[in-house]
Amino acid sequence: MKKSNHFANPFSAWSGHRLFHVVAGTLVGVMAVTQASAMLPTPEQAVDNSVAVQANANQGSSSNAQAVNSKITASLISVDANGQELLVPVNANTRLQSGNVLEYQGYFTNTNADRVRKMTVTMSIPEQVELLRAVSPDFPYGSADGSNFARMPLRGKVDNQLQEIPLKFYKAVRWDLEGVGLNDTVVVKYRARVK
Repeated sequence: MKKSNHFANPFSAWSGHRLFHVVAGTLVGVMAVTQASAMLPTPEQAVDNSVAVQANANQGSSSNAQAVNSKITASLISVDANGQELLVPVNANTRLQSGNVLEYQGYFTNTNADRVRKMTVTMSIPEQVELLRAVSPDFPYGSADGSNFARMPLRGKVDNQLQEIPLKFYKAVRWDLEGVGLNDTVVVKYRARVK
């Protein structure tokens, strides 16, 4: 019986995985938000979509259409002969092994006519990896179930004692990004180790 190697193609087991959500609102009126999502980057090319988000202005029944261009990349962390860290983009020829460290980067560009007052970006953590402490920007929110978020590090009760929840149980990371100007790009990233 042939045993399949889940690491031969780094994205085969992750196809269809929801990697991130973008939620945005404008500076004008009440912030009414909807969510949009995109898929994990494919080995052939990085995801580069225009994600449309609607925000209702507080002016009768008119509404502003909003767009956030998004691009998600995954890179394998390696070290060159001089000991310098390198980010090697993951593609169809990348062979991952248990213990490899990946860096996921999300680029979100405001293409609206107005600046975005608040943008909330949530990146899921695929089952095949576990989160490492390297998360940027600082002060993110984390989730152990993918839907309830709290400031990191997460804490929970084990045997009636409040303890820090190990990173291997995290399912998603979320950032609240303030004041994203016209055509400004914000970058969020996290590192994870292949199980």
